[in-house]
Amino acid sequence: MRSGHIRQRSTGSWELRYNPGPHPMTGKRRVATTTVRGTKKDAEKELRRLLRAVDTGEHVDPTRMTVGQWLADWLHSTAGEVAPRTHETYSDLVNHYLIPALGNVPIVKLTPHHLQGAYARWATGGRRDGKPGGLSALTRRHLHRVLSTALTRAVEQQVIARNPCDAFKKRLPKVERRKMSAITAEQSARLLGAIRDHRVYWPALIALATGMRRGEILGLRWGHVDLDRGVVSVVESLEKTRAGLRFKPPKSGKGRAVALPAFAIDELRRLKREQAQALLRIGIGQDRDTLVCARADGSAMLPTSLTHEFAKFADCAEGVPRIRFHDLRHSHAAQLLAAGVHPKVAQERLGHSTISMTLDLYSHVSDTMQEDAAARLDTAFRAGITGRK
Repeated sequence: MRSGHIRQRSTGSWELRYNPGPHPMTGKRRVATTTVRGTKKDAEKELRRLLRAVDTGEHVDPTRMTVGQWLADWLHSTAGEVAPRTHETYSDLVNHYLIPALGNVPIVKLTPHHLQGAYARWATGGRRDGKPGGLSALTRRHLHRVLSTALTRAVEQQVIARNPCDAFKKRLPKVERRKMSAITAEQSARLLGAIRDHRVYWPALIALATGMRRGEILGLRWGHVDLDRGVVSVVESLEKTRAGLRFKPPKSGKGRAVALPAFAIDELRRLKREQAQALLRIGIGQDRDTLVCARADGSAMLPTSLTHEFAKFADCAEGVPRIRFHDLRHSHAAQLLAAGVHPKVAQERLGHSTISMTLDLYSHVSDTMQEDAAARLDTAFRAGITGRK
């Protein structure tokens, strides 16, 4: 009976080492390694599966494994390592693009030349909607990143000696950043006044007052809102997957506290009171777990429904340009920076991992801040110079 070894690499991460059998060409003993995330029982279960596959002949020899087989195994192994929505994205890219283009190539024979051919074809065609033209630069970068990640795992497990994706690190398609749309504080007030009688008013109000993301707003519960202190705790986010709606931690992986402006506190008090009355009429009690922005019966709203519903009413405010729901978050950030709020504060409210990310995303606002700073310096120095004459 074959045996293997389990070693804990870090909390929730386990390295499995086992003998997949002698090399078919040299006859030398080999050691295969793989990583499992979860509990020790999960690692033991996966090791038993691998050893059973070797004993029954179901274990695929790396020398005969195709890129398609490796990508399928990699998808299986990452299912418990990443968020469900992320895994769905991986699966779409692998099954619709990577396997059709490279799946039949033996993984040990995969070279940068194979990748160059696939990348060139994607640049001119291959759209799933059948329209002429190639895939966007962003999609092609995503494809490269997913393939590189999968092949890095193959290098770690000694299936291949090197990652052919490394040859393209400095030659990836350039992605032109989409110009962000934002509205002023005056336009924001006008927009809220125009949609006040629609249910999208509440999530729009929170987005403009806090800069929270769509999923964070729809995952907000009354237990996370302290109206006496005027603080919202962002600890959950709602997302839709193929399996249904799920609550998860915020994008940054950790929670944050966001102070509410006074007008938002007053309006949320009104919402809480009106929502409690409406739910009581259908026999439902409002409590700490009740969602702040919910359907009439208190259940969660679909994120895409909010986006589409907001788009229907976004044009009804006179003098306000057409914007997406996500642009309300951009508007909050732009308004903060334009008002002279320190970028560190803006970063903390938005939940960005670094202050450089905030400054990079809103460089167009910092240009205005530069002009304002120059004007302030001019006023100060000119007064001093004039006073000396």
